Amino acid sequence: MSSINEITLKKDSVLCLEGDTDNSLYIVKSGKLMVCVKKGTQVIPLAYLGANTYLGELSFFDEQPRSANIIALEETEILRLPPAELKSRFPQWLLDIALQLTKKTRLVDEVIKGRGLKKKNLESIKPLSIDEQRHYLTILDPK
Repeated sequence: MSSINEITLKKDSVLCLEGDTDNSLYIVKSGKLMVCVKKGTQVIPLAYLGANTYLGELSFFDEQPRSANIIALEETEILRLPPAELKSRFPQWLLDIALQLTKKTRLVDEVIKGRGLKKKNLESIKPLSIDEQRHYLTILDPK
């Protein structure tokens, strides 16, 4: 029996927070999600994800805490694959490759966090307005 769950997120729902220890892999069926980080009182979008995209793959393979926050920008349907499914679905050689790629990706993430990333203002990573930052900051830090 499969333990894959279908989840519906409402607009402004938080799927995961940076540092969370849930290591599930998610597949977006429909809707739109924002991957972002908090830097002080700033909310910085890293990516926007839509249908047929995967997320949470780093934590899924290396069992490390989440590296970013994920917020639903509209009602979004996702599939959740828990880590317990990992060994039953993937051959060991593929797990080894995935773990090596995950380590390399996390290393690049740390370099970018330390040095920053110079980028053009692309639509896929368009900065948030002050009002949008306030809105998402209250969702991520509802104190």
